[in-house]
Amino acid sequence: MTVLNNVNYSFSFKSSLLLLLLFLLPYFSNAQISGCTDPQSVNFNPQAAQNDGSCLYPVTVYDPPFAFELPVAVRETSGLFFMNNRLWTFNDSGGSAVLFAIDTATAQVVQQISISNASNIDWEDITMDDTYIYIGDFGNNAGVRKDLTIYKVAKEDIPLAGNTSVIAEKLSFSYPDQLSFEKSKSHNFDCEAMIAAGNNLFLFSKNRGDSKTKLYSLPKSQGTHIADLIETFDTKGLITGADYNEDLNEIILTGYTNNTYLPFLWLLFDFEDHDFFSGNKRRIDLINLITTQVEGITYLNGRNAYISAERSQTFSARVFSISSAQWTDHLSNIGEQNESQARKLILADNPVQNNLLRVKHSKSMKEIVRLDISDTSGKVIYTEAFSFRKSEGSEYIEINTSNLKAGVYHVTLFTKRRHFSTTFIQP
Repeated sequence: MTVLNNVNYSFSFKSSLLLLLLFLLPYFSNAQISGCTDPQSVNFNPQAAQNDGSCLYPVTVYDPPFAFELPVAVRETSGLFFMNNRLWTFNDSGGSAVLFAIDTATAQVVQQISISNASNIDWEDITMDDTYIYIGDFGNNAGVRKDLTIYKVAKEDIPLAGNTSVIAEKLSFSYPDQLSFEKSKSHNFDCEAMIAAGNNLFLFSKNRGDSKTKLYSLPKSQGTHIADLIETFDTKGLITGADYNEDLNEIILTGYTNNTYLPFLWLLFDFEDHDFFSGNKRRIDLINLITTQVEGITYLNGRNAYISAERSQTFSARVFSISSAQWTDHLSNIGEQNESQARKLILADNPVQNNLLRVKHSKSMKEIVRLDISDTSGKVIYTEAFSFRKSEGSEYIEINTSNLKAGVYHVTLFTKRRHFSTTFIQP
């Protein structure tokens, strides 16, 4: 009798444990699955709930539209930034220590700001935060420089109109891994790209030796610093410019291939915090701009941006328009703070029945303004703009899917500040 009771108890315990594990299996599976979450990639994993940065993309070629020629005063344009509805730039090595404001409608210089306590040994890039503008005098073609400098200018010192002279704070720095300063044409300690993020400045090196880029960080404070080497990424080319859109959680890098000067862009997006290479990394080749040395990049509004190219034997200095929307908008997280991925969207237990997709409206969604359905290539094939509040009735939004072919799809709900996303199967 005792043995039978022990057997029954053991069987009951094991059965209960098995049922518990079966109940929790979907939770653990969803929590642990990581992979490529971009439907435009060639290795998209519709089951992945967390982006692991593994996305691979097909060769992408783009011909950016011409915007305007730059005036002769900035024919050696290098860095770009956009402020006060004007495009700002400067000349690189040997030029004056002056920022030029360009009216994009007339392509004329309308303002000049001199940095009275600075010199232009080799200005290469420029960036800004809410309070300051940072000018990178860190071009190092031969690898011999020991006076790498960043000038820090208060934005409040720059008037809305008229020429003036300002004083800059000075940041000096060195690379922790540069041990030799012998002249070389194949070293890895040049730099032409910089962004500001949080309390730090981040530099993307221009590696003439291995055509990769090293990411460094240093504080924004005045003084002398040793930059922190964070990681290296194989860009397969020389990086010449960078800009960061914090609201979009997106970076654009410009560059060209060594020796052949074929220009390209790298889009970095859906990354975690300031771990810029932890998310998606997509290369865009600009092969129709042959021999054009692309130098500068700046966001204008949203995903619209300008890229600049300095004068060459073929072209005058000029500006091209670019928008990253076609490659990154489907993963948009505009307005989201401290989150790099869309919040997980909850579907009904059986999301598609009788060609009806049922999407649950949660408390955190508030008012929904748009719903998109895209295929596995990232193409949006259905969109609807509307206002939906839970207080108005059903807790589910229902979408007719009878026009969809059988397969895997991506559904995204947008509120005014967030978006929620997941995949579903059309039977």
